[in-house]
Amino acid sequence: MRQRNSVEKDASRRMRTDATQASNKKLKKSLTANSREYQYHYWYRSTTVGVIVDSFDLGSYDPEMDGYEPPEVSVDDVTKGVRIGEGSFAVVFSGTVAGVGDVVLKQYRRDVRGRDWFSFYADERAMCRRLRECPGVAPFVGVAGSDLYLVWRDVGKRTLANVMEDGAYGGGAHDGRGDALKLAAAEMGLSASATDSEIFVAVARGLIEAVVSINDANCVHRDVKPDNVLLTSAEKGSPGGARVLMVDLGGAADYETGQGTDGSEAIFDPTYGAPEQFVRNKSRSRGIAGMFAGFGVNPDPSGGGDLEATGAAPTAAFDAFGVGLTLLRLATPALHPAGSMKLARSAMDEAADRVFLEGKSDEVSVLDEWASGPGSESCDFGLLDKLGAWSLLEGLTQWDPERRMTLEEALRHPSLN
Repeated sequence: MRQRNSVEKDASRRMRTDATQASNKKLKKSLTANSREYQYHYWYRSTTVGVIVDSFDLGSYDPEMDGYEPPEVSVDDVTKGVRIGEGSFAVVFSGTVAGVGDVVLKQYRRDVRGRDWFSFYADERAMCRRLRECPGVAPFVGVAGSDLYLVWRDVGKRTLANVMEDGAYGGGAHDGRGDALKLAAAEMGLSASATDSEIFVAVARGLIEAVVSINDANCVHRDVKPDNVLLTSAEKGSPGGARVLMVDLGGAADYETGQGTDGSEAIFDPTYGAPEQFVRNKSRSRGIAGMFAGFGVNPDPSGGGDLEATGAAPTAAFDAFGVGLTLLRLATPALHPAGSMKLARSAMDEAADRVFLEGKSDEVSVLDEWASGPGSESCDFGLLDKLGAWSLLEGLTQWDPERRMTLEEALRHPSLN
């Protein structure tokens, strides 16, 4: 075989180098155009040997990307603490950030099936930045590193679901009395002598005001439920001294940017979800349950069939319905244990079928039909009766969105004043 001289070798090396650089430039341009939605890797090819030798994650921070926004927090300033929670899509840790203090860190799981983790993460990142100044959401510090963590100031770690479930099982970190309302009062910095009525009103007003602030920003939370209601206080550093803040903004609809506004795209937790956003297909076999948010069709965790999105656009009425069922659960001790509300919602859906099939929607609400029918025998509505708040929850949980009470109307309801 003929040996190449040094001139030929240099020429060949330059040709490989030029070709590789052109290929990499073309690849990077392609990734830049698409990196808003997905995670990509840019493979570096050696200009001397022409083989893959390393890779690095472009994440969402390709400097050439339109709308590039650098991370607000350096990873070097972050100290990760203990795990405090875990969901289908992310793990939550306590931590600290130099110059900020105690924080909560959310790290998305890379092994989520059915939808790439980065699109879930990017949705929540966008909404947290969008609502950074909103007084009704947990105070967002920013992104740490190249999409490593979402970071919030630590103004509390316990949700309304936490205190209800602790209370239901006779536990609780504060007084051990197993009383959800008293546990909520402690988290919110209320007086130890506050009555159940006073605590309920404080939670209700705080929750409604928080959600209204999101709606006023031209957004819909879409997943209002006890798990996403953070209890806090001025002593914990809450913005404006708020006692209730909303968390988990990844599914929110933003009518300024269009994110999350497609009603056919996803169904969130059907236990608290407004009924106009899905229909139940009982003829379909049930799939694997456990992940509420998905595309188009979701398994119903109550076992009543698959849920199919109707395509209804998200509105503030979605959030009002979630507020109504959240407050119903808080006021009804039998609904505090984990899983009890799923059974109650299944019974409510059956009550709705009776109301509409028998043509009595002008005579009785679905909530009244449920409360007087099967599935509610163990429920004590004494607190709601004492406050005169049954009509409040009846209005917020109207199955017909055109008849549903708005959250602004709810704030003027006599039971909350």
